[in-house]
Amino acid sequence: MPKKKIPIVKYGTPSGKKLLATIDSVRQTRDYSVTEVVSGILSSVKTQGDKALFEFIEKFDKVKLSPKSIKVTDKELKTAAQKAPAELKEVIRETADRIRVYHTQQVHSGFSIKTNEGTLSQIITPLNRVALYIPGGKAVYSSTVLMNAIPAQIAGVKEIVAVTPPRGELDSGIAFALTLLGITEIYKMGGAQAVGALAYGTKTIKRVDKIVGPGNSFVATAKRLVYGTVDIDSIAGPSEVVIIADKSVKPSWVAYDLLAQAEHGSGDELAICITEDEEFAQEIVKATLEEIDISPCKERFLALPTSAISVIVCGSRDESIAVSNEIGPEHLQIMTKTCRSDVKKITNAAAVFLGKYTPVALGDYFIGTNHVLPTGGGARFASPLGVDSFTKRISVADITAEGLDYASPFVSTFARHENFIHHALSVEKRG
Repeated sequence: MPKKKIPIVKYGTPSGKKLLATIDSVRQTRDYSVTEVVSGILSSVKTQGDKALFEFIEKFDKVKLSPKSIKVTDKELKTAAQKAPAELKEVIRETADRIRVYHTQQVHSGFSIKTNEGTLSQIITPLNRVALYIPGGKAVYSSTVLMNAIPAQIAGVKEIVAVTPPRGELDSGIAFALTLLGITEIYKMGGAQAVGALAYGTKTIKRVDKIVGPGNSFVATAKRLVYGTVDIDSIAGPSEVVIIADKSVKPSWVAYDLLAQAEHGSGDELAICITEDEEFAQEIVKATLEEIDISPCKERFLALPTSAISVIVCGSRDESIAVSNEIGPEHLQIMTKTCRSDVKKITNAAAVFLGKYTPVALGDYFIGTNHVLPTGGGARFASPLGVDSFTKRISVADITAEGLDYASPFVSTFARHENFIHHALSVEKRG
């Protein structure tokens, strides 16, 4: 396999514009090749319920299950959880505490205001039932169990159900995390059929209000297609990082952080360093290539397209920040001497990591911020998963007779202008 090449481009030049156009094109391209298959699965589960669900489980997972055997028993959960190493258990406990402390600060209460017409208020209420999808393939995400479930619990969600494909015994770390959080309704099902069962409900599986958690292209596509019937966290794309760096940080540290995102292995990862120093850009590329050469993940890095890891040289810090805001990355690291003032100019980033001692991995696993983040430029309009993700707002109006008399002419004018006559009559005839 040929030696890896990492491009260095100057922003505003033809090569720079071409690189950014390529990045944008990759991010806007979704894998729709599985849509037809997933649509068929969802349709079958919606119309045939349990029959289709168990047939698909047998077809795709090579396991024959029934309404009785699909649920993970308390004994199965306890047995798996006990096998978690003591060190991992302690890490999960400590991380759970940190996530809980951070997310508790996100809790919002309703409000009530007096107006000329009466009283207007807002009620914040939790979703009733939420599902956590836990992948069952190569990925083992006990950390994601914590990131998804704890904000839901803080929000006050009454029922949290977990699903995972039937691939042997439940991973011990995942089992311990579920046990620690008191989640006991767990089903052995995965793929698009699980998403369909959760969205539409079957005789065995009670429908949910929202589905969260990562999955493969079939799961992501299924979540996209059932959105509207249920809510979803997001359609997660490949991992991304933009690093704005200057010479205050070692080139090798930048290299480690670029590769930490590039190692996910889908082939569409995005790892970009932005700097204003061309010589420093060369040092970063050199350090990154040296690390790739000795990495256990070398083959994975060599298989990435040229645009996956790159360095952009800008003319000023303001220009660097503008490029970052244009990209709107999932993760943004600012490793500059002026990072705390630089961050004040950031408008588009899902999660920001300041200074040379704050690698993204801290947020991925331990410090308490959520690692479920919008990708693909979604940071322009979306936010990290949090307590708000599991609540809804209900508006309440309590208007007096005098308030109706005051508001009626305004409503009548609007309604008649828009040709909604009975809207107008509904206020006029109460006078």
